[in-house]
Amino acid sequence: MDKNRAFEVLQRLAFERVSGTEKELEAAKLILEECEKAGVLVTIEPFEIDQPKVYEASIAVTQPVQETFYCTGLGKSGQTPAEGITAPLVYIHDGDDEDITDVKGKICLSTGGMSSDLRKKLVARGAVGYITTWGGFYDDEIMKTQVPHRTAVVAKDDDSNFPGVLMNLATAEKLLKTQPTVVKMVLRQDATAKGESRNVIATIEGTDLKEEQVVFSAHYDSVEFSSGAWDNGTGSITIMELMHYFKAHQPRRTVKFVWCGSEEIGLLGSYDYCEKHPEEIKKTILNINFDMTGVLMGGDMVFGSVDRSIVDRVLYLGKVKGHAFKSHMGLASTDSTSFALHDVPSMSFGTRTPRGGAEIHSRRDTMEHLDPDTFIRLCEFVADFASEIINSSVNVVPATLPKEVLDQKEAMIKRLGFDR
Repeated sequence: MDKNRAFEVLQRLAFERVSGTEKELEAAKLILEECEKAGVLVTIEPFEIDQPKVYEASIAVTQPVQETFYCTGLGKSGQTPAEGITAPLVYIHDGDDEDITDVKGKICLSTGGMSSDLRKKLVARGAVGYITTWGGFYDDEIMKTQVPHRTAVVAKDDDSNFPGVLMNLATAEKLLKTQPTVVKMVLRQDATAKGESRNVIATIEGTDLKEEQVVFSAHYDSVEFSSGAWDNGTGSITIMELMHYFKAHQPRRTVKFVWCGSEEIGLLGSYDYCEKHPEEIKKTILNINFDMTGVLMGGDMVFGSVDRSIVDRVLYLGKVKGHAFKSHMGLASTDSTSFALHDVPSMSFGTRTPRGGAEIHSRRDTMEHLDPDTFIRLCEFVADFASEIINSSVNVVPATLPKEVLDQKEAMIKRLGFDR
């Protein structure tokens, strides 16, 4: 494996590549070309995504002062009449029952997000709209206006019109400090608009055990206002280096490499791959995902949606090789979860930083804090670990998912909106 080759690709991949945009397509084509240069069978597989178009979104305090605050509209949340809605504002924090006893006819400000369950509760109690938050108090002035365009999570059986907007947390605090009694919200959108995203899928066929497969995955899209070098350009080049490795070291089992589109808007690419390839999923003994690797200051983690024995093997090999890992059992907010939701044992590797370290989901996610040596060390470790599984005489990965995953599946399906 070659750290310099990998970081040269990362340098070209580190640009904003938001789901469903021409830039995401450009990134997919870049990955495709790298696979073709390596002589690996590869294809681009498109899939449809919801891509609501917000035409107008605004929030203004009208009493006791008049002041407008920057926000973006939440796609699919609903919309107001052209003239907007005017209503009292109530701050509900996380939306605990004690905080939502008096929301009828009001616009609710939540700093704890807006789950599909909370949305239903507020609608049932007569709330007419909501504000939720993004970012933090200490963001600079540029970042306070770099509020992403997000889509609301709405349950399958929820056809309510409950318009919502998103604003920076510091902006929301400034709004509350005006002690507003009445605010005006305007949100106009086409909630039914669709777009197209893509997965890039490469295949190295196995030899005598080719009917079974291991799938490596990483998302290649980014959020708005970010080059996505760490999140998740690094994961993308990790599986590319593993592709080079298994191209040079013929595997017994078939190995797939899936660069997933639209992870940042809800794991859509990986979920679509699992839905479209049921026969392949039946043959998949393990998914190994990567999300954010190679940062200089931080520690490696393994998230296990797989039998504990496989995670323990990672920890054991880490001790043998002097490579420390922390572990967590259960579902994670990354593409390995899509495989687990389709009953495929899965795991995800990533690097986590100390507080105040490298950042994601902002314009601060650049190559500045990434390190080629740290990056390639994890690549080499996983190549050794995965080779044991890919080339073992019998399948060593238990098919049964751990209790931690089974206990979380229903809630995760609802949270991601896959129950719609």
